[in-house]
Amino acid sequence: MKISAETYPTSVEIPNNLSDIQNLIVQHNTIISGGTILQINWEAGVEKPKHLISTEKLPELKGIEEVRLDGQLYMRIGAAMTISDCLNNSFVRKNASILAEACEKIAAPAVRNRGTIGGNICSKIGDTIPVLLVLEAQLSFYNGEQEKMISLRKWLAKPTPPSSELLTNIFIPIINAQNYSFFKKIGRRETFTAAIISVAGYLEYEESNIKAAKLSIGGGAHLPCRLTLAEEELNKGMKEIDWSCLYKKIQDDFSSYTDPFVTADYRKKVAANLFLATIKDFVKKQRKE
Repeated sequence: MKISAETYPTSVEIPNNLSDIQNLIVQHNTIISGGTILQINWEAGVEKPKHLISTEKLPELKGIEEVRLDGQLYMRIGAAMTISDCLNNSFVRKNASILAEACEKIAAPAVRNRGTIGGNICSKIGDTIPVLLVLEAQLSFYNGEQEKMISLRKWLAKPTPPSSELLTNIFIPIINAQNYSFFKKIGRRETFTAAIISVAGYLEYEESNIKAAKLSIGGGAHLPCRLTLAEEELNKGMKEIDWSCLYKKIQDDFSSYTDPFVTADYRKKVAANLFLATIKDFVKKQRKE
């Protein structure tokens, strides 16, 4: 099915299953689902694409369920599921509560009802990405012939991911270990704004001590990343954490930027303070119990 008009020079292709788009994925086409990011780009003056491929009717990109891959249990989230779908799904809330927290802080309800988790990831600056990084998410992409898996972390490290690949699913490992996770977003006002900084953490603990730590950062125009230096400091397994050392390593662990509102130095300090306050509070509570 094609939709076009002389007054609107962009044509839209709406395939009904994944195999239908085998010959459609080419460099000059733009793949959309909710279209919320595309709308923002148009309002910013970005040239409108000549041809769109809508994934809205593809059943392969729908659903939230438990699956087993190579012996490991995962939660599969279809890339075309909306932010609201992820926010309100009981399975997501049970197995990846920080993903629901991040979804709740994305834009306004009307945008969450339309925008998809796949689009949030493909923007490379979405608020779900820091969360999915600490949850060790895997992504599946369809290249017109077959689906291939890659970790979100490796995909983000690619300088220019192929525009001819379609994100189909997100896979999050289901882990039964004792753990604590958190997501914090600091913006100039609530939700409907680009974040000054967004941080996420996943801590496994044993006998009131941190056994393993995964930390990530994003928000604003940052390319989300894991904080490997800070993780190494926490993963030493020491009963007493060197907080001043951890504070410095968090600031050294990522690149930031200055804009007309906030300096790079301020963003780094905010991130370090957020992580330390949250982790300190967690450790304090564990040792009281």
